[in-house]
Amino acid sequence: MSSDQWPLLYFIRHGQTDWNKEQRFQGQRDIPLNEHGRAQADQNGLTLRATLDQHQIDPNELDWFCSPLGRTRETMDRVRKGFEQPLPEVVFDDRLVEISFGDFEGILLSEIERDHPNDFATRNKSKWNHLPPNGENYDMLVERLDAFRAERLTKPSIVVAHGGVARALRRLLTGLSGADLDQWMPQQDKVMRFKDGEIEFFGS
Repeated sequence: MSSDQWPLLYFIRHGQTDWNKEQRFQGQRDIPLNEHGRAQADQNGLTLRATLDQHQIDPNELDWFCSPLGRTRETMDRVRKGFEQPLPEVVFDDRLVEISFGDFEGILLSEIERDHPNDFATRNKSKWNHLPPNGENYDMLVERLDAFRAERLTKPSIVVAHGGVARALRRLLTGLSGADLDQWMPQQDKVMRFKDGEIEFFGS
């Protein structure tokens, strides 16, 4: 996959939830933003507006995409309030939902270590390749994101989605290996800009 198959992307991860704060496996469970997460989303809207102004990009010339989960919907709503003009309609796409942790959603890493030692050991070896029971690994997520690209991404776009989605997009767009991305945690208070196989971060 070469980066020239992708248009310019501005990516925002949803704001913090209580499960993020507790370091609980969240995945595709529909957990709402907490107050800190709402403040992050508000600030990301202002950052995105300033960043687009800096790059002389009209937000109405972009496509706007979002994961359909509640925490991303609220993040998108709050981001868009950072703009004073009407904006294009948001397109929600199921392929942007977070990676599924299957049977591990809702539990802590310490509980996996205690109750599922084989999975814990496999995950420690490679988060990228680990396949939770009834869940997904990152190669599966990459596959559905590539299908999203082929169908939806026809011009520069804004995407609001999840940490796992950001990690998989970075793999697709920059060519970094899963091993390189295992330890990267996409921040919830930054706007990411993917262009020409490179990533740049904006925000305080």
